[in-house]
Amino acid sequence: MDTVVRLNAVIDYVEKHITEELDLNQLAAIACCSLYDFQRMFAFVAEISIAEYVRKRRLALAGFDLRQNVKNDVKVIDIAMKYCYDSPVSFARAFQAFHGITPSEAKKSNLPLRMFSRIVFQIFVKEVPFMIRTDKITVNEKEYEASYFGEQDLRELNWPSIKREFWRLEDAYDDFKNNLTTGDVLPYNNYPMSIETGQVFVIDYTKRDGSVERCFYISDGLSVWDGLPSTANIMVEKPSVLRTAKITVSGKEYEASYFGEIDISSWSPNNSTREFWRLEDAYNDFKDKATTGDVLPYNNYPMGNIIETGQVFVIDYTKKDGSVERMYYRSDGLVWEGMPSTSEFKID
Repeated sequence: MDTVVRLNAVIDYVEKHITEELDLNQLAAIACCSLYDFQRMFAFVAEISIAEYVRKRRLALAGFDLRQNVKNDVKVIDIAMKYCYDSPVSFARAFQAFHGITPSEAKKSNLPLRMFSRIVFQIFVKEVPFMIRTDKITVNEKEYEASYFGEQDLRELNWPSIKREFWRLEDAYDDFKNNLTTGDVLPYNNYPMSIETGQVFVIDYTKRDGSVERCFYISDGLSVWDGLPSTANIMVEKPSVLRTAKITVSGKEYEASYFGEIDISSWSPNNSTREFWRLEDAYNDFKDKATTGDVLPYNNYPMGNIIETGQVFVIDYTKKDGSVERMYYRSDGLVWEGMPSTSEFKID
């Protein structure tokens, strides 16, 4: 009980001082423990670090401030300073990564903004989900231990499926964490068992015609739907090279492997599609090129689960006006918000 009270006191303090620089040692003092123990305790109970909680709350509130300014005369730099960002550039980059749109677009459009609500710690007792049996499930020629947690009847929901069955693949997260996400999510509260970050799930949906569709989800700690922590639907098929071509960069011709096109029109305000190429044996030529500061996580690539450090990628963005912008990325071993990511770099 004391731990819950102290953690809620920390949240109260954070919310009251969210526009001020926060001292983690002060928060640890409120929690009545060392900084080391406080950070570990908070992350364990909240399933998010205290620093990440503060960051996401500030960005969510910043979006609310920009959207609620009916006169539309608020300056982005003022909002950036209000929420403790050193510059409008760093704020805009963090804002776009969090909300999917720029601060200026948030002011001028009705595009949806991401919510991140205040945490409230509670004591509750819940039934421990019962693992019914263990199975073996093979994915991409690798066999995994799978824990089966039963099925749910969906007939009353008037869905295309009449039931779904749930498995958890054991020790599988590292094999799938870089797989391309489809954009679909499934909140934790749809599962018959408890969920932790870093897990992989298999769900078999039985259709009304008797056919079965197998779907795969990961709990990456990043996916949220309507304020609910959610698992992300991933593609698991092994990526294949669809064709090869020659791409010339800065006067030098490279072998290029093509991995296909992805439609991004549903969430990108400016782009319709992006096409993915990997330049072969090109890293040494580009490893010292200046980066722009923009990143693209591996799970945005159709071949994300086979990306290795020391590779170069070309992505052609087709804009909604039909024009094409070519961008360049390399895999330097960068990790951004817990996700392995590529860095955009400049071509002279």
